Amino acid sequence: MSSQQAGIRWRFLIVEDQEDKVHQLQEIAPACVDEPDEVEVDVCSTFERAAARLRTERFDLLILDLKDDSDTTLEADSHPAGLAVFKELKKTRFIPVVFYTALAHKVRSEQTSFVRVVEKTEDVTRVKEEVRRVLATRLPTLTRHLEETQRSYMWDFVSTHWKDFPQPTDQADVAYLLARRLAIALEAEAGELAARVGGDSEVPATPSKAHPMAMYVIPAMGPVRRAGDIVSGGSEGGETYWIILTPSCDLAQTKADYVTLARCERLVDRDEFKKWAASSDQSTLCRLGQLIEDRRGDRFKFLPRALSIPDLVVDLQQLRCVPVAELSTLTTVATLDSPFAESVLARFSRYFNRLGTPDLDKEVVLSRLRTSPPS
Repeated sequence: MSSQQAGIRWRFLIVEDQEDKVHQLQEIAPACVDEPDEVEVDVCSTFERAAARLRTERFDLLILDLKDDSDTTLEADSHPAGLAVFKELKKTRFIPVVFYTALAHKVRSEQTSFVRVVEKTEDVTRVKEEVRRVLATRLPTLTRHLEETQRSYMWDFVSTHWKDFPQPTDQADVAYLLARRLAIALEAEAGELAARVGGDSEVPATPSKAHPMAMYVIPAMGPVRRAGDIVSGGSEGGETYWIILTPSCDLAQTKADYVTLARCERLVDRDEFKKWAASSDQSTLCRLGQLIEDRRGDRFKFLPRALSIPDLVVDLQQLRCVPVAELSTLTTVATLDSPFAESVLARFSRYFNRLGTPDLDKEVVLSRLRTSPPS
């Protein structure tokens, strides 16, 4: 947090062979961030040197030309060297890219929130605007935080205690310790990270309760399907969602010939939601709240919206048992994380193993209490 308060020193790499363009980009670089942040600019005039530095050095953003202007061959236009650098970069690490090129049409299809394209006929201030747009996503800040968490653990714990791992097997165990430490550290700091990335738009989660996104692993863990996977598709048409209830071990060890699925209904199709949406009556809000908070018994389990997944309600009365081969026709859209996946399985077990008993006649008991009060 202290580094955030003191400001971030961002590292930009400019890949450009025209000196005038390099000078212009260096001039606008400081205006790409707000104080107290600063920008450190490195320049490569050749694609070969840029590719080498990207493999060995850490940068926060890449401003990339596509073609060396000294190369006038038609082949250079068809297969620009800068595009090869970009494709190689995607195989090694994540760095947002702003293409600044006369061949903008070659990379328009690559454009996303983290890959921007500026035609060289446009004013260089357009590059500044696109860089600011990329940084405004807050993803570069998140990337830095992940790296800092790993750096801190390796120096503060692993390096200090390496002598306590004398055997090769002990040293190999560090990989598992690091993975778990990173996972737990990031879970604990998820709210702070979300606030950094989402800014004012982020609704803070109550400390004692789980944020909806904490329930999911997206993309799904795969390739082996597991209990808690949410899948879509099927023969019913439309976007139908199901959750896998067959134990993960049976799927991993290929012991399952058939797989049990429970239907996940869209919340908007449920009567609880429709009545609440059509009326401001407190009773409809109460009933909808009970469904969302899983206070409607073990039959239902609410799954909150996540990215492309709508708000869903698992109905453990709507079951399907399909051949395991049929799973290949279904798309896994998410995996319920632990302990939420186990919670659904426990709910399923309770619901179908419950033992019904007649209700006790309380009037008989009350009558006895009146006529023969306990001493």
